[in-house]
Amino acid sequence: MFYLPLTGSPLGWVILGVGGYALYKTGKKKGQDEAAASQITEDSGTPGTTGTPGTEDKAKTTDKGEK
Repeated sequence: MFYLPLTGSPLGWVILGVGGYALYKTGKKKGQDEAAASQITEDSGTPGTTGTPGTEDKAKTTDKGEK
């Protein structure tokens, strides 16, 4: 087995940092793809409607804190 001590030199830290960043970007992209896929399935309801039912009225109203 080949052992390479990465934390002993600045170059090792760079390698670990680049690898960690690559994993982060991959996970972020996969999460965005999954969120987009779930949003598509939620929005596919009645033909002719857009978005989630009932959100159009909520978007138009504002809460000013009045009682």
